[in-house]
Amino acid sequence: MIRFRSATITLIIINVIVYLLVAFMGLFRGPQGISYRDLITVYGGVSRFALSNGLIYTPLTALFLHGNLMHILFNMWALFQLGHVVEGVYGSKWYLLFYFVTGISGSLSAAAFSNAFTIGSSSAIFGLVGILFTLGLKKDTPVVLRSITGYSLLPIILINLFLGFSIPGISNAAHIGGLVVGAIIGWFAKPAYARSARSRRVYTRVKEKTPEEASRDILVKYIPVLNGMKDNRSEERTIRIAQLRSELSSLKDQEIGSKVLWELYKRDLLSQEEFERLRRFL
Repeated sequence: MIRFRSATITLIIINVIVYLLVAFMGLFRGPQGISYRDLITVYGGVSRFALSNGLIYTPLTALFLHGNLMHILFNMWALFQLGHVVEGVYGSKWYLLFYFVTGISGSLSAAAFSNAFTIGSSSAIFGLVGILFTLGLKKDTPVVLRSITGYSLLPIILINLFLGFSIPGISNAAHIGGLVVGAIIGWFAKPAYARSARSRRVYTRVKEKTPEEASRDILVKYIPVLNGMKDNRSEERTIRIAQLRSELSSLKDQEIGSKVLWELYKRDLLSQEEFERLRRFL
């Protein structure tokens, strides 16, 4: 049995569980007839009032609170689309660090420029957009990532900022704060493929990689590559699948190769036909 390691899915599950629990608490009334859902929003959402009254944890807790069903559905859909790419490019640990740093920065930006309570994970999601935007501007970014990074994200950024200024109740300050911090991170942070390439040149002088280490390198390499061509059945994708088959064959361990294949398949990066075809070559 393969352990589930996706930090993106874990974040989505936590957000959904928190939303359902808060919605359930809305059925009950607290002091002075105020619903517990409203109390959680007041004491969990970020604002100048909350921070000035010592609720210093609210820039973090606000990331897991959502106002209504459409709010959480849209944010979780965006997190699913963007999170897997950033997680694949940088690795789960760095991805989680970037998520919370950009999210908290957006929360603090919202409190600095508005008196309103702010909740939602969109500041962290805009942080992911910022990371991918500046990643695509760097010269060493692989060609296969160009279609989902850099200037290709500019229309999404501009449209969402326009909606933020046009629709009441949307905190553009939170979005811009997360976006700016994410852009800075994307410019200076080294992707996993760059780190692994550098360490591989040094490490191979000492000893050969184990199949487990080689399988991790394959996942780091092919998650962003296949995600960038998810809906593309072009000749380039065929070439990439053939390269993947060759690298899996080089593992010389059928069980580990199968785990790599399954990890790619459950992320919806391989079609069932591709999965079955590759599995036959192991």
